[in-house]
Amino acid sequence: MLPETINPNLSLLDSDNQQVNLTRWMHQCELINSYYNANTVFIFQKTSAGFEIIVSAITETTQFTAGTLYPAEFELFQQIQNSQPDGLYHNLGSFMLDDLPRDFDGIQHILSRPIAWPDGSQFGALCVLNPHMAEPLANAAMLEPFQILLQQELSLLCQNHRIESLSMRDQETGMLNHYGFLMMAPRQLNLGRRFGAHAGIIFFELLSPDNAPVPLEDNHHRLLGKLIQDTIRTADVAAHYNTTQFVVLAFVDGERDIQHIMKRVEKLLEQQNHLLRLDASYSFFTPESSAKLAPMMELARGKLDSMQPPKPEVEDTPVKPAIDSSLYDNPAADSAAL
Repeated sequence: MLPETINPNLSLLDSDNQQVNLTRWMHQCELINSYYNANTVFIFQKTSAGFEIIVSAITETTQFTAGTLYPAEFELFQQIQNSQPDGLYHNLGSFMLDDLPRDFDGIQHILSRPIAWPDGSQFGALCVLNPHMAEPLANAAMLEPFQILLQQELSLLCQNHRIESLSMRDQETGMLNHYGFLMMAPRQLNLGRRFGAHAGIIFFELLSPDNAPVPLEDNHHRLLGKLIQDTIRTADVAAHYNTTQFVVLAFVDGERDIQHIMKRVEKLLEQQNHLLRLDASYSFFTPESSAKLAPMMELARGKLDSMQPPKPEVEDTPVKPAIDSSLYDNPAADSAAL
């Protein structure tokens, strides 16, 4: 599987992937173009928007330049991308003229090799337009080293993302991040249960700007993180769970102590910045409980205001006039009506 931080449907041109050297990719296209004496060479990627050219060899024309986008229904690129690893040698004479964009006018043959992500899913392909070669199948093998090189760079990109995601510290606050908490908290929880300690999961979050007197900024979240770290004990585990939320695994004597921690953080926050408002929720479990950490976290996190489903808007309905019961209670009115 690809790392969660990598979206294969997002173009490399739109993502900040420093591990992928697109300049080097362009130089590879230049080498291939020179070897095959072709019209041009390019690499395309299948994205949510369609087939997008990522890099290409330098040409005098404006066709097939980086950023050029072709529709996802483009049959030629679909066949190229889904071909076997040894690639295809296409004769475009088999396509109707209406099936090809005007960019392909004068292009008779395409030599291609598919490029895959590390998990085996298709990234795109390397394409050589109008290559000059006597034996297409034999000369096509020259694309294999370039194909391997490009796939290795994609593997390196995924590996770097995994390393970054597994880093246990949050750069903004110095606290554990989401992954660090999931690695450290279960061990501490088992240790605490062994010694008979009660435990609680607490989630903290500053109220959203719609409900807060001041807009929330990064320094406000850093302040909240610092106050949480100053409040908890050494045995407790705290983490910057995501951009706005903080989580604490606290070991206490009873459920009331969990509420005291929440009140103390709220009081310290008010002293530091009286305009900020805090939302907090918790779940509590005893040493005899067999509850796992993950469901207890979800239970506590689900109580935050920001995790509640939006309330449906109630349409204003006209109020019908109330019946005047005095007309029916007045005998005179009844007799008059008769």
